[in-house]
Amino acid sequence: MSARRHLLISVVCAAATATSGCGTKAPDVTGVTVTVMFPGVVADQLELAVTTPTRTIGPTREPATAGALTSPQSVSIFVPDALAGETATCTATAVYQGETIGATASASVTLVLHKLVPVTVTIPVNRHGGADAGADAGDADVSDADADADAADADGAIAKAIGTPCASGDQCDSTLCLDGVCCASACDGNCQACNLLGKVGTCAPRPAGATGKLCANQPASGCGYDGTCDGNGACHRYAAGVACTTASCQANGYVPASACDGQGTCVAASLVDCTPYVCAASGTPATPACLTTCQTGGTECVSPAVCVSGSCGARPKGANGAGCVAAGDCASNHCADGVCCGAACTGACTSCNQTGFEGMCLPVGTGKADPHAICKDAGATTCGRNGLCDGAGACAVYPTTTVCAAGSCKGSTLHNARKCDGKGVCAPATDTDCLTYRCDPSTTTCFTSCVLSVQCAQKSACSRAGTCQ
Repeated sequence: MSARRHLLISVVCAAATATSGCGTKAPDVTGVTVTVMFPGVVADQLELAVTTPTRTIGPTREPATAGALTSPQSVSIFVPDALAGETATCTATAVYQGETIGATASASVTLVLHKLVPVTVTIPVNRHGGADAGADAGDADVSDADADADAADADGAIAKAIGTPCASGDQCDSTLCLDGVCCASACDGNCQACNLLGKVGTCAPRPAGATGKLCANQPASGCGYDGTCDGNGACHRYAAGVACTTASCQANGYVPASACDGQGTCVAASLVDCTPYVCAASGTPATPACLTTCQTGGTECVSPAVCVSGSCGARPKGANGAGCVAAGDCASNHCADGVCCGAACTGACTSCNQTGFEGMCLPVGTGKADPHAICKDAGATTCGRNGLCDGAGACAVYPTTTVCAAGSCKGSTLHNARKCDGKGVCAPATDTDCLTYRCDPSTTTCFTSCVLSVQCAQKSACSRAGTCQ
């Protein structure tokens, strides 16, 4: 870029009653002196205009011959005396190689008769467009590291790299300031964060058990969310086995506490027939249960049974499928999943109380939670066990649709999200070159059109047609 030059461009327009046109500066003129600030933007001309409620002057490009400009530049624009007292809006746009680049900036002042009123217009930074194109038009694309190093914010400072502390997005080369650091991609603001130890600058899941900003702390009775994160970027549901209803008595039967299935459903327990005893509160603290002893003349026995020597008689052993609380309640001597079962049924992803098949030990359906909590969720980043069942009596792994490493942006390179291979491995990373466009960190995709040159890659600028060239 050339050494700083100070422009004094005199645009003198004749009064409405005189011959139209521009001439040399006259004494005691009416107009504005516009100081154009454009730090971080490379331009070889400025496009200027002055608009009042009754007149528009320009736009005109100054200087007439293109040449590298440095911020600031001062331009005097003279207007007809008749416009004195009106509000004038001064607009300025940076121009490079004949094309306007970046946004148009404006500021307003009141015109004063026979005075040049000062006004300052600041053109927003054009981080990755014409500024770099002007400096390096003949060079090949530079690396992402160079893009980070060369980017400048609206104050002319170097834009901060990913992982650097920040206060707002306009300080960051990625344009995203999340959790106090410049972030490579957008987080949902719930169970993800960009400032986690070892992953600063990358949107990553909050640890399991961490408080989620938007995770509702719902009652356990609904088996919904417990107010914490699951370690995979989502809210955590009440785990399988958490009690969702309390134990109770129904006539002569005992209903154990129901439990959550880990997927938001409260699974009702099977009724246990207490005959010949009644169901009543017992123990300390008193809780519902099938009584096992009685007192002569008491009410512990179901008629016609009577209490003899502290016993109402032997309880019949239940057939497979009958409710139970212990192996001794069952003829098979197996009490599994709250029912008498034909087998011990203690393995992963098997159950003996599936609707319509009570008493039979069968594999749990595909995608259902492991009722025995053997298939612990290893987390999506591992692509290993996901805490669910594969439908064949084994633990399932994360499917091929699972993102194991989030996508991110660095300059004009899109680091694509990585996905599991369905066999327990996170597939290798792939990159996409956005070519003349930048990678949009808010959507983790390449821009395909532009409004500002900040959406364009190094060496490119946003054209009037809305494309990066």
